[in-house]
Amino acid sequence: MRSLLLSLSVLLVGLCAQAQTISPEQANARVGELLNASDYITLSAELPALRSMVAKPLLALSDALVAHCEGRFEDSNKAIDEVFEFAPELGGEVVFGMTNYALINHLCLENYAEGKALVLQMLSTLPDDTSTESSREGLQSLDRWMSALAKRPKVEIVRSKGDVTIPVERRTIGAGEHLIVKVDVGNVSEDFIFDTGCSHANFISRQAAERLGVEIVADSIIVHGVGSGYAQLGVLPEMRVGDVVVKNPTFLVTEHIVPEHVEVEGMCDAVLGTHIIRKLGEVRYERGAGRFVLPAKPGAVKQRNIICDNGSFYLLCQGYGERVLLHFDTGNTKSQLTSRYYNRFKEHVEAEGGDIERSRSGGFGGVTWCDVRKMPKVELIIAGKPLRLKDVAVNMPTKYEDGTPFVESFDGSAGVDLLTTAESVVFDLNRMYFRIYK
Repeated sequence: MRSLLLSLSVLLVGLCAQAQTISPEQANARVGELLNASDYITLSAELPALRSMVAKPLLALSDALVAHCEGRFEDSNKAIDEVFEFAPELGGEVVFGMTNYALINHLCLENYAEGKALVLQMLSTLPDDTSTESSREGLQSLDRWMSALAKRPKVEIVRSKGDVTIPVERRTIGAGEHLIVKVDVGNVSEDFIFDTGCSHANFISRQAAERLGVEIVADSIIVHGVGSGYAQLGVLPEMRVGDVVVKNPTFLVTEHIVPEHVEVEGMCDAVLGTHIIRKLGEVRYERGAGRFVLPAKPGAVKQRNIICDNGSFYLLCQGYGERVLLHFDTGNTKSQLTSRYYNRFKEHVEAEGGDIERSRSGGFGGVTWCDVRKMPKVELIIAGKPLRLKDVAVNMPTKYEDGTPFVESFDGSAGVDLLTTAESVVFDLNRMYFRIYK
């Protein structure tokens, strides 16, 4: 898709050069450059001053991708509808890629009926040969998911008008921690990991699902984690989390949360995901009190520093004076930095980090081992305030089997220690911000 965007931007630059002044030419070239770099953060900042000079196909693409990045999923899909009007100029691959974004937007919005119609449209355009087998299987899985939920009500949060609280347990897991919240369904209680890295549904083992009475509504849903596998889709009429009632939660039900052969003492059988966390609105974690507080009057949005990419949430911060992008994933027991971070700040990692050692990480589908160097501390600036993470592993560069370097699109994962290092933090996955409260 990126190469096609580049070709399109070159074409539009040429047209502008013939018909207009140099300013539109430069504007289109700049927008094309940022689109090809997938730098929607910078594009969001620069687009307002450029938009009157940007060619309509490029502008529609920009609006769609910036809106998704900012968590404005309805606006993103409106812009994607405009993108489809320029299908001849953009080409089939770009249109197919933007259709995938539309599906993610529908999942985030729980617009399952609209998503199902889009899936069927995409399936009808796929060539009937082995080259599209993987895409077909993925779309068929989404069809089963969306068909099962198309006529069901969306997730709803019911709470009092005042401040409400959710008790939180800090539980040691290996070398790190999980934040655990208790979920009640009738007289049955289950411990859930509070996981900002779990998108679109809660995650639960079959045994825990049976204990809570989760109703299975679809089979063979493809799930991606450390590896890939299949899950069932389940629903509950309602459940209680602290002082909050959650109506119509959905679940991906698997035999095990982590591989059966991996022993993790204290591990939960269930995960609370972002399709609920987003609807909680502003969440203040108070470390000393051991609780989440959902304030009656959320604070003003001073700085949006969370972005969305394909339904996952990322935190914008600074390290060594440069922008650092971290996957906001409290399902990780500790923060960890990628080889992209290593390549960007190699001098600092080599000077401050320890010797190379092997490190294991895991999740649904398996475990993975990699070489890391551990830094005794990593200094970050988040929304203008400093935060120091301790004992952070940095992945060393790796290669694919053919020798091609493996390059990540982000700098690391911000785990539970992002929350527990400060006395109190505030975040909101709906209004897209994170800040240190105390």
